[in-house]
Amino acid sequence: MSISSEDMEGAYQEFLQFLSSLPTKSSTASTKDPVVTYVSSASTSSTTTSTGRCPFNHGTVYAGPYPGYVHGNPERGICPRKCRPAMNVDVTSKESLVETMTREAMEYLELYYHERTDDMDGKEGFLPKSERMIQVEQSIHRTGTYVHTFDELEHGARLAWRNAPKCANRKYWQELKLLDCRDVVTNQGMLDSCIKHLTKAMSCGSAEAYITIFRPETPGSSDGPRIWNDQLLQYAAYNQEGHVIGDPKNLRFTQMLEERFNWKGPPDHILGSHDYLPLVIQSDPKVDPELFAIPLECATQVHIHHPQHPELSELGMKWYPIPAVCALDLSIGGILYTAAPFNGWYANTEVLRDLTDKNRYNMLVPVARALGLDPDTKPGDEALWIDEVMTVLNKAVYYSFKVAKVAMIGHHNMINMFWNWYKDELLNRGYCPVNWKWVIPPMSSSTSDAYLGLHKAQEYTLKPAYLFGKDFLSLERDHFGQRVSLNAFKMCYYKAKLIVFIRKWLKRHRLLRHPVLIIYASVTGNSSMFASKLGSILSHSSQVTYFDACGTNAAIDKQIWTKIEDTSLCIFITSTQGNGELPSMSRKFFSTLFDKKNRLIMDKQCAVLGFGSSAYPVFCGAAEELSSQIGKHGGLEVVSCGKCDAVKGEEMAFRHWTALLVDKLASMPDASPLTLQLSKDFNLGIGQTLHGREDILESVDVKVFNAEAVREAALKSFMSRQTLDNLNVSHNPRRSSLLGLNGDRGILNDSVSNNGSDDIDDAVAKASLAKYSRKDCFGGCVISREDLIAEEGKEHISCFGHNVYRQTSLLKLEAAGLPYQPGDHVRVYPRATISVEKLQAFIGNLTGELSLDDQVYVTANQQISLEELAITSPLLHRNIDQLVKLEHILVHQVSVDAPIPNQSCIDLACLALNPKEKTALEKLGSNKDEYEEMISLCGLRWIDVFELFPSLSTQVSLSFLLYRMKMNHPRSYSIASCKEVVGSEIHLVVGRFIYSRGDRSKLEVGVCSNFLTNAHKGDIITFTIESCPSFHHPLSPSSPVVFICTGTGFAPFRGLFQKRSYLKKRGENMGNAYLLFGCRSSKEGLFEDEIENFIQDGTLTDAYKCYSREPGKNKQYITDVMQTERVQKVLLPSLETSDCHVYICGSANLAQQSKSVLIEITSESHMKKIIDEGRLHLDVFGALA
Repeated sequence: MSISSEDMEGAYQEFLQFLSSLPTKSSTASTKDPVVTYVSSASTSSTTTSTGRCPFNHGTVYAGPYPGYVHGNPERGICPRKCRPAMNVDVTSKESLVETMTREAMEYLELYYHERTDDMDGKEGFLPKSERMIQVEQSIHRTGTYVHTFDELEHGARLAWRNAPKCANRKYWQELKLLDCRDVVTNQGMLDSCIKHLTKAMSCGSAEAYITIFRPETPGSSDGPRIWNDQLLQYAAYNQEGHVIGDPKNLRFTQMLEERFNWKGPPDHILGSHDYLPLVIQSDPKVDPELFAIPLECATQVHIHHPQHPELSELGMKWYPIPAVCALDLSIGGILYTAAPFNGWYANTEVLRDLTDKNRYNMLVPVARALGLDPDTKPGDEALWIDEVMTVLNKAVYYSFKVAKVAMIGHHNMINMFWNWYKDELLNRGYCPVNWKWVIPPMSSSTSDAYLGLHKAQEYTLKPAYLFGKDFLSLERDHFGQRVSLNAFKMCYYKAKLIVFIRKWLKRHRLLRHPVLIIYASVTGNSSMFASKLGSILSHSSQVTYFDACGTNAAIDKQIWTKIEDTSLCIFITSTQGNGELPSMSRKFFSTLFDKKNRLIMDKQCAVLGFGSSAYPVFCGAAEELSSQIGKHGGLEVVSCGKCDAVKGEEMAFRHWTALLVDKLASMPDASPLTLQLSKDFNLGIGQTLHGREDILESVDVKVFNAEAVREAALKSFMSRQTLDNLNVSHNPRRSSLLGLNGDRGILNDSVSNNGSDDIDDAVAKASLAKYSRKDCFGGCVISREDLIAEEGKEHISCFGHNVYRQTSLLKLEAAGLPYQPGDHVRVYPRATISVEKLQAFIGNLTGELSLDDQVYVTANQQISLEELAITSPLLHRNIDQLVKLEHILVHQVSVDAPIPNQSCIDLACLALNPKEKTALEKLGSNKDEYEEMISLCGLRWIDVFELFPSLSTQVSLSFLLYRMKMNHPRSYSIASCKEVVGSEIHLVVGRFIYSRGDRSKLEVGVCSNFLTNAHKGDIITFTIESCPSFHHPLSPSSPVVFICTGTGFAPFRGLFQKRSYLKKRGENMGNAYLLFGCRSSKEGLFEDEIENFIQDGTLTDAYKCYSREPGKNKQYITDVMQTERVQKVLLPSLETSDCHVYICGSANLAQQSKSVLIEITSESHMKKIIDEGRLHLDVFGALA
């Protein structure tokens, strides 16, 4: 609901009438009641000065540091009492230092007790207001200062954010978290605190705001600690023969580092455009400032990509993940904190301006050329190409931060939220300082009501406040002395512009279509794919919208609450992660949704569908948890919770559950004719066509070109390398059209040069991969592969119940310069290990004469959006408007070893010429038992389809395959190394199972594990780094640690132990560390020598091993060892400490059983405390669906 200025003024008048009705106090102020001077014009036209306290508790209002009373109306004032700002000098010139501090302290305490008494009353150490005021006043007169309590300091920092007129993200001011470091007195200590701050800020995918506050400045002196940088994270700038490399904003600071501190740039001395500046820290003016490098793992950079424009990836644009400002002083109650770095989260337009402003990275023209636009505007023409570039780059920035799982908020969302918050502040608080130019976003400004609504907003200073501190030039002059050329430079400060975006929620006309909201939480994309399938079916009778619960800003997206309120049916689709848990990125959203105060689900019609694997002990535990929470909060499940099993035909289970849902919707009293028709069609078996297959295939065209024709046309039509170089941007491809290929339009990716056919193939393949990788893909060369456990005799594995061969290998990959920490994951993109001959035989059975060298070209017409195609057919979407080698698709993009889904069996039955084969395929698609039996016998793989059903030969088209085959998603492996120890390498421990599903079955292997354990020296492995902050080593090396693992679960511990060894050699005080390690026998004990070395050098205090298949001995498991009296006596003292951490890596069973034993050793309440404080770290095998 919008509130007009007339309504606001009326509210002010009503509030003034209420104030006038209150009994007045005596004009004589008590000595314990601080006197505040404010200027009022409430009753007379002339200006009068009154003595007393404004009932709105804002304290003294300052006009500085702003040039006058910005946008202020002198007759209106800043609050309903019409108080007006006074110049700072007018206030402080009449006071002594002690009087100023006393006044500001009393004003702050008045405000603090006004806002915090209800929350703090009764808590230990919280004094009554009068007692605390006397205590502070006496301390000031006795010592010249006083000390804030923790809560006073945290609330003061929050109020300073609330009072900041240039910030549009102040709605979250109460969520700022304090890291109190007032006891830190050294440069190194300040650095460690800053690193801890960055680590905490980056440890959660959702937005978290922190402030680290060091000791204050002594009143009347300039002895406060300082961080010379503007922000903790900034890029350097180098002047190379008149050309600036890096961020020009920081050129002068970089030059100062080079001249004063002899800084030579990055450790490798290779100057780049995105080199982090070191921190210059000075804990006291008497202490020499020191330079400290920022560890790359603290703040992994975000690489800028666009989902539809792979050419932008070639420009190498990056940005740091969070704004962490450290150039502002914090003034609270008369005390000045000169070192108080704080962070928020970026708005997309803020990074956009950093990349495009002329005095920053100035990327407008390079991006335009990469997009194929002409930036050379003729005189008199409108430069509309700028708008197109800004729009594309804006989407790329937002997309890249989201894909990197780094918090970012859009500018529409931010300004609309600020506008609503601003109106609430005026109504509830009575005042709110605003700088219109900073708050209004630089793009689409006029689309928000705030554009005109804030044009008369007033800017002034209220304390607590963030104020401009000393700039680095002043600090340089104070420490090194006056520089002759110093007057030639003037620095401009660009403050963090936390500005926000929201796409207006436009209610669509629904006719007879009921609104349905599908909320999905997916780890690998499988659940989102089925969410799309369900939405495609329901869209025939309902208005369907989707919401990604794993989105970066899902938990703070206020739009979703409106969507839930407006929808008639809310469907939850979730995957299972770890030990039957919700996907980690979705937990904060669901925690907010099911908050005790939240009644959105009450009486709401809901449905839950889960995806998981019965191979794990807690099958679809996430779906069961959601179903339970819906019941607890008054939701109404229209059908029972559905469970789809990844190893037992999830497609068929999905169709069965969907049929139940459709029938239930059709049986409701308010069912529309469209819903009734949908139910009828679905039950008649027409549901298969309702997936939109025919519509999509009619909207997508798949062409195949001969490789030689492509090469010839490319060499004729493409820009030369010299032309590319003249664009003045490194590796800057632009799109060109390729005409004359059999009369069809074609577009080639312009990574292609005129250097020959091999370059064309390589460039096309790389561009295809760069376009869709979730993060930056790296190609690591295999340095070595060591088989730790070679294939042995047959063993029984309970997971399958059949015969298994086992192999475990240690892979060492080249990874120069890649940032990672022990505990992180590597996500490997596997390649098919099927021979070229078999692949050629496979495509030889498709319609037409195809070769593995042929180039595939996919186009889509206007009848389908790219977003819709991306959900319904990721493989087709992946290759839109690109020429991609057919062999590359079959080897890299799809899994030809994957089983044929149920639905595809039905589709293939329509193409089979042999009646028996047709019947068999129909049964496989509709009969769950026969499908599972066929899977058990032969795997029912795509690669074998023409051998199993010969009559399909020449009847299946390539487009049919590309639409139905699943994409080959990357697999995760724990990193088994520490870069400080192994240098430019990454180590992986990979276990391979070669198994059969029955006595008559073929041997089967895991796609990626088979690929890795067969890798040879020199092979290239494509992978990404997946940060897992929850499994990193404790920040404090002295914390005791207990490590529990089995088999290849030792992999991340190997990296963590290397980290501990490095820290110990560096002189850190290391806490006790115990390893409990289980494997099958001592013969195959992994890394036995390394474990002994870790014990010998003190990295590990002790290790306890057990074997479940040791010849001549009883089976013994980890939990058996943990329950022995000897081990419990050793572990209990460490477990009972307040900073003990427990790491568990292995199967879901291991995690569940180990937690139960730990509860027995300690207590349930103590274990709950460890979990609540984030000191239990789990890396459980299996992230499903």
